[in-house]
Amino acid sequence: MTLIDVFQREIATIRTHYDGVLDGECGSIHDARIATRRTREVLPLTHQWQRREHADQLYETVKCMGRSLGRVRDVDVRIQLLRYLEARIPHAAPSIVLVRQRDEHQRLLLMRKLVKRFERLGVQRELVNVAALAPWRRRSIWTARIGPWREQLRRSIDARATAAADAVTHATGVYFPKRVHAARIEIKKLRYATEIAVETGVIGDIASLRTLKKSQDLLGDLHDRQTLIDELRDAAARDARIDPTHIALVEQVVAADIADRHARFLERRAQIYAAAEAIRAELWRPSTAVRAAAVAGAIAVITGLEARRRWRAGQKSGPAVRDAEVAVRVPIVLDQPIGR
Repeated sequence: MTLIDVFQREIATIRTHYDGVLDGECGSIHDARIATRRTREVLPLTHQWQRREHADQLYETVKCMGRSLGRVRDVDVRIQLLRYLEARIPHAAPSIVLVRQRDEHQRLLLMRKLVKRFERLGVQRELVNVAALAPWRRRSIWTARIGPWREQLRRSIDARATAAADAVTHATGVYFPKRVHAARIEIKKLRYATEIAVETGVIGDIASLRTLKKSQDLLGDLHDRQTLIDELRDAAARDARIDPTHIALVEQVVAADIADRHARFLERRAQIYAAAEAIRAELWRPSTAVRAAAVAGAIAVITGLEARRRWRAGQKSGPAVRDAEVAVRVPIVLDQPIGR
């Protein structure tokens, strides 16, 4: 799979879920948001195929889309957690329901803003235009496979592996919500860039990706619960109908869940360090398959250029020279014994 193929796939994913996003479907919003993240990873590598100004403009558009989708997605997660807590803590359900209704109203407002922003950005038109131009002159297949973007991607992953390991160290064994969230962001960046490298053959398929994904999911769940606690406190301060004792009880349950997930994160730190180091080691050691593909591509290009050169030489030399070339080659064949 080439970098262009990855880009086309993510744009197609966004287009597939576009109508679902406008209808406010949770699944479409989630999938489209992930596709925008991966698209943003690819775009800085595409300057060889399109003007830098256009790539940067498209990057900003996709980034704006992702932020709008992310705000709605965050509320969706909180609503799901609140529904779960309603059933788990029936005693506090009346206050939890009030908080959930508050979030559902906020989601409606965010969806209205999302639709208006997509219309203002001309997202649908932009996606159609990008999809139509996405092949980016497929005749540049050699550049797509071994162009300078591969070196750019390697350097980016190398830097992100270091940043992820440093962020995990900075989080320490004591729970700091912002530091843990920063570690999650760095792990996520490393994961998405590494996935592109694996899909495009820059590095071989490695098990470290699974470690990164599990760690990202774990820290994402932790962050969602921390955000929920902040939301509960804010709602209790603003709405007199919400019973503070109910909120205190819910906080205790959620805080215990956070402590459990944080402990699991600490147990995984060594695996995260190992994954970052394995990725860094793999970056500058192309796999056999990658080397074979590069050699095959080089042979194909050289053969094609040589055939084109000979054809042009034949066109210029005229029939006499071409007949002479045939005469030279034919005896080599006819000189062999003829079977009876």
